[in-house]
Amino acid sequence: MKRIVTVSIILLLFVQVVIAAEFWGSKNSNKYHYPSCEWAEKISPANKIVFKTPEDAKQANYIPCKVCQPPLAK
Repeated sequence: MKRIVTVSIILLLFVQVVIAAEFWGSKNSNKYHYPSCEWAEKISPANKIVFKTPEDAKQANYIPCKVCQPPLAK
C-alpha cells in the first residue's frame, strides 16, 4: 500500500510539471529554471522572465540551470 501511495505522488508531481510547463529566467542572468528551483525562487518579480518552452529560452540566449536541470531545447 505504501508503494502505491509513493508511486501515485510521484506521478502526480510529474504530471503537474508536464502540464504547467513554464520556465523562469532573470534579466540579470542567462539561465532558465523550473519555477520550483531554489534559484528561481530567488528571482525578484521585477526581474523575472517567463518562458513557455525551452526553445523560447534558447531563442533568448538562456541556458538550462545546472541545479534543477530543465529540459534542453530541441
